[in-house]
Amino acid sequence: MIPIRLASFLALLPLCQASVSAYEQPAVQKLQAKDHIVIFGDSTTAGGIGAAGYVQLLIQALNEQAPGVKVSAICKNSRSTDSLLGPKGWILGRFDELTKAEPSPTVALIVLGLNDSKAGPNGVEPYAKRLREAVGLLRERKQTVILTTPATWGGLTQTKPYAEAARSLATELKCPLIDLYAVQSELITNHTKDGKLDPVFNPTSDGVHLSAVGDTLWTGTILKAFGLKSAWQKHQLRTGVSGAGEIVVEPKQPNYEPGAKVTLTCKPKAGTVFARWVHTSGEPIAGNSPTLTITMDRHMHIQAQVKGE
Repeated sequence: MIPIRLASFLALLPLCQASVSAYEQPAVQKLQAKDHIVIFGDSTTAGGIGAAGYVQLLIQALNEQAPGVKVSAICKNSRSTDSLLGPKGWILGRFDELTKAEPSPTVALIVLGLNDSKAGPNGVEPYAKRLREAVGLLRERKQTVILTTPATWGGLTQTKPYAEAARSLATELKCPLIDLYAVQSELITNHTKDGKLDPVFNPTSDGVHLSAVGDTLWTGTILKAFGLKSAWQKHQLRTGVSGAGEIVVEPKQPNYEPGAKVTLTCKPKAGTVFARWVHTSGEPIAGNSPTLTITMDRHMHIQAQVKGE
């Protein structure tokens, strides 16, 4: 078992069932049995397609709570809202291909804006303009459009005006809104002391991309927006290596019963050695053995760090 501080363990348990942020996302859209949700996103969504990512967690939760609802993701690294637009708009072009699927898309969830925010204050108005046009184009395609606020990027400042713009636009267009910025920023604020965020509650792995904490948090927020529970019957595991090597997982399964024991063995490539295990949130895992046994009490991203000899 991972030797985690008791306080950290108790604090993390709510992540399996509910958000640890003080912000509570209201229900804004009721799903129907044949709905097909299409998520338009960037690298955070691309990462969310992997094990224990927010897209996979959403698919699992919907299978458990709302069977029949389908989820698709159209995403690529570095995408911003401008990729939604134009006659050859990359995202809308891919979306139109999906209309041939069964069931046909009915709900468009726009999870973009992080890359827009790199333009700073001068980019807010163009971001809102592009979102407004995208909503119109999607509504012409008979979609229920749901906006999200861009979450945090290396802190709370950069994306804040973009989140405010998304909220204003949602009100103007009478568009359902999922406030990812609010839930993520409150989590960070509530668990930062003396300018340092407790890694147990860090929603990102690098200030932008999601840790297991962030993936669980985002999924729980989206589920609440659909009037569903932030809960899963089983837990998912993602593993990775920083450096040269591989991880052997035993047993290797798509998901695990709560309390299941899983053994991870890091096998560094020649010329490198195992250094340590960490959660991608930055929370360290005690011990220095290349073999680690964990208890699946939540969704996890675990990384082995390997260094040269």
